Order: sequence, then C-alpha cells, then structure tokens
Amino acid sequence: MPADTERTMHLSYHSGRRRVRFLITVLLFMLCSSSLLFAGGRKKDPKESSIQFWHSVGSHNKTVLSSLVDGYNENGRKQKIDSVFQGSEGDLYLKLLAQENIPEIVLLPVQYMQVLRDRAIIADISPHISNRIKEDIDEKYWEALAIDEGMYGIPFSFHSSILYVNQHVLRISGNRHEREPDTWEEYVPILQKIRDNTDGKWGIYIPMENLSHFITYVESFSGTKVVEGQRLTVFSPKAVKAMRTLQELVFRYQVMPPKLTSTEAEQLFFSGNLGIRMAESSQLVYTQTNLPYNLTVWNLPSSAGIPLPVSGNCLAVTSSGLKRVREVFRFIDFLINYENSIKWHTHTGSPAIRESARDSIDLLIFYEENPNYMTPIIALERGVVYSPRYDYYSIDAVMRSALDRIMINGEDPHHILADVQQELDLMIIPSM
Repeated sequence: MPADTERTMHLSYHSGRRRVRFLITVLLFMLCSSSLLFAGGRKKDPKESSIQFWHSVGSHNKTVLSSLVDGYNENGRKQKIDSVFQGSEGDLYLKLLAQENIPEIVLLPVQYMQVLRDRAIIADISPHISNRIKEDIDEKYWEALAIDEGMYGIPFSFHSSILYVNQHVLRISGNRHEREPDTWEEYVPILQKIRDNTDGKWGIYIPMENLSHFITYVESFSGTKVVEGQRLTVFSPKAVKAMRTLQELVFRYQVMPPKLTSTEAEQLFFSGNLGIRMAESSQLVYTQTNLPYNLTVWNLPSSAGIPLPVSGNCLAVTSSGLKRVREVFRFIDFLINYENSIKWHTHTGSPAIRESARDSIDLLIFYEENPNYMTPIIALERGVVYSPRYDYYSIDAVMRSALDRIMINGEDPHHILADVQQELDLMIIPSM
C-alpha cells in the first residue's frame, strides 16, 4: 500500500475516533444536564415536597399528636407531613403574624382566629368541608369557627377546666366526701382540714395567669357571665368578690400556695403535696399517668348552673394550603376520622370530636373501666365555646398584668378591675 494512502487512512481513523469521543462527551453532557434539570424541577414541584403542619401542643399531649402524624406518614403517602412544634399558643400566634415561612396547616387555638382571618393568614375553607364531616360534629363547634359567611377551621379538640383531686390527701386529712361540692364556699372547710391535718400539704391551686383562667373561675364562682356576646365584663361586684375570695385562700386561710406557676403547681400535685388542682381536661391522661395516688376528677361548681366556657383548637388552612387543598384535606380527614377521634380522647382526656365516635359501643365499654373520662364529657356538653371576635392576645396581656397585681402583690381587686374595664372598653370594638 502506498505510503500516502496509509498515512491518509491513519489520519482518518484517528480523526474519526476524536469525533466519536466528542459526540459521546456531548451526549453525556446533555444527559447529565437533563437529569439535573429534572431533579431541580422535582425539588421545586410543591406536589413532591412535604406539607408543613404547625402546632403548640406541648408536653402533655405532644407524643399523642406525633403518633398520629407518624401514622399518616407511614401509610405510604407521597406528600409527608412535617409537624413543627412552635412553642406556646402565644408563640404560635406571633409566628403566624410574622408571615415568614407560613405552613399549609395550623392547629390553631380558637381565640386567635379573628385577627389571623382579618390579615388573610388563614383561609375560608367552607367549600372544601364535606357534609359527612359537618353532620358528625356538634353544631356549636362549627358556629365558633364561623366568621361572617366563611368557615375558618375544622373542629379538632375542645376542653374545659376541671378539678383534679388526690384522694389520698383527702383521706389522710379526714375528708370523707362521696360527692363533689356544689359551691366554692363548700370547699373552704375541706381545704382547711388538709392544711390542719397534714404535714405541710396545700389544699388547692386555682390558676390565675390569663384571661381564660379569670373568665372560667369568676363565672363558676359568681354564676354571672363575664363574656356576653363580644363584651367582656371583668368589673362587677360579683367579680370583685370572687377575686377577693381567691385572695383569702392564699393570704388569709393559707390553703393555696402563693406565687406559684401552673407548671410548679403541677409538680407539687404529682409529689402528693397538693390536694386539688384546677387544670384543663386535656391533661387527664397525663395527670393519671404521673400521679402515684388515686385520682378523682370533679366538675367546677356553679351555683347558678350557667354554662361555663370551653376552649379548643381547630385545624386551620392558610392561603398556601389552599394551593394543595387535596393533600391538605386528606391529612385533616385522617386526623379526625373515627379511629383517631377515639385515640385522641382515650390518650389525652379531651372528648372525641366526632359524634359517631363519642356515642360508639367502643367508648361505652371504655367508660365502664375509666369513669374519670365522663367528667370532661359532661363539662363539654354543658359548656359554651369561647370564641372571641377581638384581639385576644392584646386583651390577654392587659389581664395578665392585672392578675399579677391581684394574686402576687395582693392589691385590691376593686380598683384594679375597674381600671382594666375602662381600658378593655376602649380596646374592644363591638362588631356591627
């Protein structure tokens, strides 16, 4: 073969190899670029990312809520729920107001709904609520969540204040009571026996740290309403008498520990050094688990028989949640289905929100072995949901300061409540 021909073939061969390598490199680059673009697209697709769920359920029931979320996520869901604890109820509210990284779903305390709705942070979800759910939850809870013509939440958990009673403390102090007292006045001799006949044990703790505590205690003691529509009447002769009686339990009779927080009172109760403690019914299971003595629960006395306030949480959806409404409501339906309504009740103490669960044979059998659960149910059925249509957070801040002056400093309730009433009247604008 001539040298020129051989050289030409050799150059053509190597040139062809270079072209092939070049083409392969280009193809690999294009494939990698496509993969990266595809992966980037997946990350940005909201349908492929988790759904944010904010709540303020603390140590008492946080484990129960987490187990419900885990049960949902473990059921082969493409969109997982990212449950994020945001601190206290007030902390949760302030973080929502900041409108930074707003979640799709919020387990929201009912008292904060109005402002969040006014600022378009939570959305009207009435078109997305099925008749099946509407008909299986008591109408009074839906009424509490309705603002104007919209519905801004789905009822999840409602509770009342009840009295937790350490039967061991009552027994060793010489108290023999087969029924709960009908009035607060009837409690005084019981508490005095605990003080006189035990070694350093306290009779009772009634929390007075916020507006809800004040409303519940004063209405229970006086038999008159503090909340009427959207008006707050914190200053009245009966309200003043109620607070002076509470001061007497601390400063005169010395049957209630002074300057104690709710958390400190809880630990005092668990240690066996406190006879009776007022707290939310949602703490029933937590209290039974941690108290190493026989526990009885009593309803709050109400001489006039008026319905006492009920507090609660709803499942609210934000505007970003509406963009993923199908996935959001799939999770909400799971949280409040028959089985989970029963689980929330039996694992926390808060009554089941679904009527089909509440009236089930499963719970009727459960109550025979666990009679303490009936007290929260009775309180809830009698109660009225507290659902203010004003800026609860700001009103509550005013009341907290006033209650500290009354219960910690021992100042006269008459003058303090009179001043607070004037301030609240300026803050609360009646709805038209």
